[in-house]
Formats: sequence, structure tokens, C-alpha cells
Amino acid sequence: MATIQSATGPLDTEQLGFTLMHEHVLVMWPPMYQQYPELFDRAATMASAVEKLKRAKASGVDTMVDLTPIDLGRDPAFIREAAQLSGMQIIVATGLYYQVPFYFHHRPDEAMVDRFVKDITEGISTTGVRAGVIKCATEPEMHPMNERVLRASAKAHRATGVPICTHTYPANRTGLDQQRVFKEEGVDLGRTVIGHSDDSGDIDYLDRIIQNGSYCGMDRIGLQAPRTDAQRADMVTALVERGYANRITLSHDSSCHIDMIPEGIVEQMLPQWNPTHIPTTIVPMLRERGVSEAAIDQMTRLNPKRLFEQTQGY
Repeated sequence: MATIQSATGPLDTEQLGFTLMHEHVLVMWPPMYQQYPELFDRAATMASAVEKLKRAKASGVDTMVDLTPIDLGRDPAFIREAAQLSGMQIIVATGLYYQVPFYFHHRPDEAMVDRFVKDITEGISTTGVRAGVIKCATEPEMHPMNERVLRASAKAHRATGVPICTHTYPANRTGLDQQRVFKEEGVDLGRTVIGHSDDSGDIDYLDRIIQNGSYCGMDRIGLQAPRTDAQRADMVTALVERGYANRITLSHDSSCHIDMIPEGIVEQMLPQWNPTHIPTTIVPMLRERGVSEAAIDQMTRLNPKRLFEQTQGY
């Protein structure tokens, strides 16, 4: 049992329940809204987000980890209000995506570390919302600036103890590159989730990630490319059969609002890509494949709880 930070304040890990480890409330490109604020209808977007979060909660989801980093439109005040209105428990992230973060390009790495740590220990700007997880990303491959971000994320993790959850490009096995950097920084890989692992059909690659100590984030569920639901469920089942239920987390990487896709397209073209899909469709598919209730509980409840219970820096 431990107390961690959510968008609405302190949260006991005993209350996490069924947890989706990689989701988003808002994904936006900030420059458009700085220059064209009329493009963002906050009230309508809030109403839509609250409706989607309520549906997820009604389907059995208790907690969502929002892995929107600083440079993808993270809005802690919006997330807090959405959590309050929907009743969904939401954990907010700090960190940076895989594009070059120009603000930090010519600043020392300590500037990134200090910003991440302050988001976690004091709060994000003046919102009072404290981050509870660190997000970093590598795509399509590791490059020097990306490596700097990963090392800064590792240092902030070690200073605060909050888990690291990543975005990867499995076709280039970038999860292993991330693990290498984290290990060089002294990170306990058992406190990291290597994300988008279910985009890979290479079970040996996923086996290596787990054997190195990290969790496999099977967190693109609902997207039908590059892997279908059936293929993703088959891979989860295969990993469970290898004895790895205690090293898997499940999620969708879905967004209540994502501005890189025109309005209405997600619902029309990607109807399974939403935060109700795992409890309503994928869990039954796993049961049909012989995955036990204990293994399902491990992946959806116990593993997130264990990740967030490790709250001390080291």
C-alpha cells in the first residue's frame, strides 16, 4: 500500500483497481491553439471526454494513466476537471515525446531533469496537479537528442521513484535501446513499462524485454494495424503461457480527443479504439484462449498496483 498522486489529489494504491496503463485524455499540437485558440472548443471537448470516461468507468475501468507528455498538449487542469466530472481516477504524466524538444536542445540536461522532478514533487506550473509517471519515447530509432531525454527521464525517475512508461517502435526493437540506456543510468528495469510491445509479432523480442526486467506494455489494443485484436490476444496468451502474466500491462493508447485525426474519423474507422474495449471485448477473448482469471487480474490490477507502490527514489 502506498499513496501516489492523481489528477484530483492523493490516491491510495489499494484503490487503483482495474487500471489502463497507457491512455490519453487530450492529444493536441499546442502551436495551433496558441495561434488559433478558436480551433479548440473546450466545453464541447470536455463534454465528449467526460462521456467517454464515464463509459469506460461503467465498463469496469477504475483508473487510467494519461501518458500525454509536455509536448503533446498535456493539459493538467483539463484532465483534473474531466476526472472530477466523470469519476475516473487519472494519473498525469511528465516527460517528452520523440520529436526534438527545441526548448531543451541547447540547455543542459539538468534543465529537463529539474522540470520533470518539479512536475512530480511540487506540481505542474500553477495547477497544483502533480505528475505520477514519466513518459518518454523512441521512434523510429534512437538518436542523440532522444537519448538525452531518456537519460533525463531515468535521472528524474531515480530522484522520485515514479515509474517510467515508454512509447517504442517495435519494428526497430527500440524497446531494447531504451532498456540499455535505462540500465546505464542505474534504473531498476522492474519499474519500467516498455510500451506498444503488442505492435510486435516477434515473441523472442518481447521475451528479451521481460527477461531484462521490464514490463511489456501491450497497449495498442483496439488498433487493427499492424496487429489485429486476435493477433494481440494471441500474443498476450502466448506470453502468459510462458509464465509472464506478472510482467504484462494492458491498454489501448486511445484518446478522448486527438487532433491529428479529423473529428468523427476515429469513431467511423477505428470503432474498437476506445477505453471500454479491453474490459468488454479483449478480456472475454483472453478467457476463450484459456487465460485464467488470476492472470487477467494480475495484468489489469496487480501489476499496475505493484508499479505504483514503489514510490521511493534510489
